[in-house]
Amino acid sequence: MLADRGIRLTKMNQEPDFLTLCHHLQRRSRCFEPEFQSRAAEEFLTETSRPMTQNVLPIHSPRRHALFEILFLTLFIIGTTAIAAHSAFADTSTNMVLQAAPDNIVAKDLARAAEDNMRSDRTFFRGKMTVASPRLARDRVVAFHSWEDSTERRSLIRIDTPSKDRGTGFLKLHPNLWMYIPRVERTVRVPPSMMLQSWMGSDFSNDDLVRESSEIDDYDHRLLGIDPGDGTSVDRRAYVVEYRPMEGTAVVWGSIIAWLDVESGAPLRQDFFDEEGERLRTMRFSNFRKIDNRFVPHLWSMTPLDKPGHSTSIEIEEIQFDLEMKANIFTTRNLKRKE
Repeated sequence: MLADRGIRLTKMNQEPDFLTLCHHLQRRSRCFEPEFQSRAAEEFLTETSRPMTQNVLPIHSPRRHALFEILFLTLFIIGTTAIAAHSAFADTSTNMVLQAAPDNIVAKDLARAAEDNMRSDRTFFRGKMTVASPRLARDRVVAFHSWEDSTERRSLIRIDTPSKDRGTGFLKLHPNLWMYIPRVERTVRVPPSMMLQSWMGSDFSNDDLVRESSEIDDYDHRLLGIDPGDGTSVDRRAYVVEYRPMEGTAVVWGSIIAWLDVESGAPLRQDFFDEEGERLRTMRFSNFRKIDNRFVPHLWSMTPLDKPGHSTSIEIEEIQFDLEMKANIFTTRNLKRKE
């Protein structure tokens, strides 16, 4: 029970947000592990329905001061390590040899073409996600389907399998993201600060799936050159485009480097960097099929560089473009609907 752990809780007369749930459980790093979500939410919602005993450290206690000192030292060590990692990457990144691109090529047009190749104004998607990790005895497989209306920046994702997660849903109504937990029949809000957290225990983030930030509208684009496609980075000739956040925009990445196929405009690879310039993960696209004059990658493979042995792939099983969608699809009422 939460009270037995000495965690202070207060009664809540409104829908709890997911960050509050995580703080109360003191397990923030595990908040998006599928095995933890339903149990955590169920316990949290049960405990917050009645008064709890307070048991927190006084502000000026020696023990709290010691904790702050340990925290400061830890942050200093992490920061030093990050700087060293950034320097190492900076040294190796200069070895990539690019060919000069024609002067009439506009980077933003390339980025927009790649985006249009993957999505339309209204898109339906059904797929299967496979998560591999040394911590798992066997790969975890999650089947899901989604609707996206990019004109209104809204989307709905619903989990189909495994059975214990069936009915779990995510609804984005810009700028808010909601998660529905069927086991306790409650909806919780996922705050913007959690958009970089893992989605369903995978190497994809919440932002990847619900696309809170736009790679077109929230970033400036610069054409770095043309990759010859000799297999060093990609296997096809590709424009290499750098995405950098526009001034004042709230995005999760410090920069993105994208390889866009010269012939089709389709994305081949994306590298994601933090604000310090450290590369954190790489996504590769493959298994291309032509659908409605689009060259759509049906396999997306994400590899985090800081987690050896981890990887996540999403396989598209069905995708439909330019559909008519009813507005009531994107409602909290529909989020709770059982299929």
